[in-house]
Amino acid sequence: MSNNVFCIGELLIDMVCVDNKGLKNGEKFEKKAGGAPANVAASICKLGGNSYFLGQVGNDFFGKYLIELLQDLDINTEMTVEKGSTTIALVGIDEDGERNFDFLRGSDGEYSFDNVDLSKITNSDIIHFGSATGFLEGELKKTYFKLLNHAKANNVYVSFDPNYRDALITPDKLDLFVEDSIKFLKESDFTKLSDEELFLLTQEKDIESGVNKLHELGAKVVTITLGAKGTYLSVNGENAIIPSIKIKQVDSTGAGDSFVGAVLKKVAEIEDKQNIEFEEWKDIVAFANKVGAITCTNYGAIASMPTLSEMD
Repeated sequence: MSNNVFCIGELLIDMVCVDNKGLKNGEKFEKKAGGAPANVAASICKLGGNSYFLGQVGNDFFGKYLIELLQDLDINTEMTVEKGSTTIALVGIDEDGERNFDFLRGSDGEYSFDNVDLSKITNSDIIHFGSATGFLEGELKKTYFKLLNHAKANNVYVSFDPNYRDALITPDKLDLFVEDSIKFLKESDFTKLSDEELFLLTQEKDIESGVNKLHELGAKVVTITLGAKGTYLSVNGENAIIPSIKIKQVDSTGAGDSFVGAVLKKVAEIEDKQNIEFEEWKDIVAFANKVGAITCTNYGAIASMPTLSEMD
């Protein structure tokens, strides 16, 4: 029996520059659905799990497109709000497949805690917080903290991905972003960070030292994604680098989110989530690495994510 994963945060339009010239020089843009927490919800459902998306899109053509897309993937949108205008992320991809971002912020930051039906969330479910826009000042940030408090008070499994974006977090807001991320890391049962985010949050250049710092804060299961090298996994004093598969990278957008979705889909199926053995964690992460790698082989996060049958 797969329990539900509730993903809160932004759902937006990615205008992806597909001629590999980056944002400044690019001319060809394609409209894709994006937003890290929505990507996680999509990955879960494409792999046969159950997810809800909690967030706000605009009451406009883009918003309607996004909600239809979620519903086509069987993501539950009962707690998704249509109001204001849809947020747009401009995503440039350079010659090496690396990304640069700009944001046109819409109403995703206005999502209120009143829209969350807490009666739907049980302590066998998971709440996933992805914070690309979640820690920008506004109603959504307040909702994040209220939902985190609810999760901890009711023994609900918490997943967290800081999703740092330098286009969103200006230098003067960096200290607050780090502070907010650490509050969530302290309460997280599972967390995924990039090596860049690990350095940003711990100031440790060495992965092992950085990860140990996260555990000292209170983070339980820590994964650090290392691109082609795989994922560093650390649980209860045991750690290992779990290798990935070789692919030809086209676009890395959504790879980390599909990785998280794959992990949470597997964890949702386990009754005693707090006591998963290290060997089982290694299998979960190996599966998630494959899902993340396959997502890199095409443009557009959700469109590129594999289904369970494609994984087999």
